Amino acid sequence: MSDVSSSPAPASLPDNDDILREILLRLPPLPSSLPRASLVSKRWCRIVSDPQWRRLFRARHRTPPLLGFFAYYSGELAFTPTLGRPDRIPPERFSLVQRPGQRLCFVDCRHGLALLLDWALLEAVVWDPVTGRQQCVSFPEEFKVDAENHFYNGAVLSSANDDGDRRLIRFKLVLVRTNVQGLLASACHYESESGRWGNISSAAISSSNLFESSVLVGNALYWLLSTSNDILEFDLDRQALAVIQKPPVDTGSTFFSCFQVLRTEDNRLGLAILTEHTIQLWERKADLDGVVRWVQWKTVDLDKLLSLTTASKACPITITGFDEDNNVIFLSTSTNDVMIELKSMQFTRLSKDNVIFSCYPYTSFYPAGNNYYSIGEVSPPDM
Repeated sequence: MSDVSSSPAPASLPDNDDILREILLRLPPLPSSLPRASLVSKRWCRIVSDPQWRRLFRARHRTPPLLGFFAYYSGELAFTPTLGRPDRIPPERFSLVQRPGQRLCFVDCRHGLALLLDWALLEAVVWDPVTGRQQCVSFPEEFKVDAENHFYNGAVLSSANDDGDRRLIRFKLVLVRTNVQGLLASACHYESESGRWGNISSAAISSSNLFESSVLVGNALYWLLSTSNDILEFDLDRQALAVIQKPPVDTGSTFFSCFQVLRTEDNRLGLAILTEHTIQLWERKADLDGVVRWVQWKTVDLDKLLSLTTASKACPITITGFDEDNNVIFLSTSTNDVMIELKSMQFTRLSKDNVIFSCYPYTSFYPAGNNYYSIGEVSPPDM
């Protein structure tokens, strides 16, 4: 029988910052994680406040959390948080400050940035809701001509190094406009680092407006064309426009239908078609001969998923938005707004305090530090 008392003690982990950094990298990427960690000790605070460590944290988690969405209520832009405490962002934290003379319209958000178009000054306004910083870019001169007879939309992408440094707004944006006759679409690409607009690309269309925000798939941006429900594509590499026809699906003339461009799990272009209480999910993929075509890959019965009541069926369900980072689609019913994660089909009911026609999901890593986050807005750690 061995002498237990003589057994060597288990080796302890070395007390160094490298191991602690690796442990802290595994914290969930939620708004409360880093502020709570910074309260543990000065050592922890020093690590999670380090810009290089924040870059590694963002790179490890890759997909930022869905913090909420922007929407217009009675003509006023407001932020609606979707996370519960202690990760819930107060709506007033993301309030937009407008300059005198501005007439802003929210059109897009991506990579922690938001894009608004100023109809009065004919400018694109890139806004970082976390820091409140704004940067204005005047439309290209060709887009200022005959502005009252055109519809405008756009998209924003961050071009910042993934280092967590938000002192500067580095971005790319694409401005799109269509004439009211619905015959021509034009687009122009801008990079903040060069401060220049590129060449204007055009494509013939059969629809006049781009109501919805863009969806980024690979290195191309997509907008749904109203009326025709075809899709406008802007290739960021070639800086060229093209039109993709919708799937050959008959939605029926007596039913209300709603379309939403998607990015599928395989990073392909997708499309959701909502008719009454059924969603058809389509994606573009190559067949054995290499021909790219639409393929239906899933049908969602909302009656079974959401347990809709008879009363709710009297009011049509509408698609109000899509979060491309987390593959979440937003629906509005007569009683609730709903988020559905398309991979798992898990859904979350949101309160319906106001009527939402279109929402803009906002995803971002919410950094620790006094410049970005007030510790008092987070519940203290449970003791």
